Amino acid sequence: MIIWIASYPKSGNTWMRLFIKSYFNSSNIKFSLDNQLDDTIVVESFPVERRFEELKINFENFSDIYKNWLNMQLMINLNNKINYLKTHNAMCTINNHKFTNVENTLGAIYIVRDPRDVLVSYSYFLNRSIDEILKKMTSNNSYEGAELKNKFYKKSLLGSWSSHYNSWKNFDGVKTIFVKYEEMVENPNSTFLKVLNYLNNLTNIKIDEKKINDTIKLTSFENLKNLELKEGYKGNLSPNPFFRSGKVGQWKEKLTKEQCQKIEMTFKNEMTELGYL
Repeated sequence: MIIWIASYPKSGNTWMRLFIKSYFNSSNIKFSLDNQLDDTIVVESFPVERRFEELKINFENFSDIYKNWLNMQLMINLNNKINYLKTHNAMCTINNHKFTNVENTLGAIYIVRDPRDVLVSYSYFLNRSIDEILKKMTSNNSYEGAELKNKFYKKSLLGSWSSHYNSWKNFDGVKTIFVKYEEMVENPNSTFLKVLNYLNNLTNIKIDEKKINDTIKLTSFENLKNLELKEGYKGNLSPNPFFRSGKVGQWKEKLTKEQCQKIEMTFKNEMTELGYL
């Protein structure tokens, strides 16, 4: 069964993936940003590109991808294990094709971040202007792109920042835990313990306080940033470093008054609900 690690882009689900990967890995396994063959747990990015060929999916046609969302998940779940999958896809339905269902999903961890900080980070990551990304974040017809075999393709349907958050909040049938990026930064011990307690309720895992502390140190933002500089990160398809700042509240210095007003007015309900306003 699948446990999703989901978020809008540049909101912290890569950090969560690395924490979970490191926590469950055996102590003798060298930590790496990328998946290794000897990892105890591999957290793959969904949709899983290696499944395209097996299912004869024409990845250049997004309709071929969404029509096979459940087929890919059924194939993954044939191993009868707990499968952690990282995704930026909204919890949506397109032409009666659901992103996932209760038959394939055991649980979900959703990481949410102040959209003003997402805007700054996403702009830097995609090497595009703040205004371009603001338009992307407020559009319900927004996609995440990727590259395979030197070809660009639409990998995930994002929608707007607010519709993305609401889609996972309204996912019926599966208990979803919501984690704020800001809590991961400011209170990592209590935040990651909350996540592990959630996983324990689903899969009966072992919770080890020393391992939690060691894992938090290993996956600290500065350590991940240094590791990317030293060893690289294949998962980063941007020309810019993936782990750049990681700070909370950087929008205060980077956004204009007009840009702040636009995002605060557009996402007023969700930002108020989450305590960002």
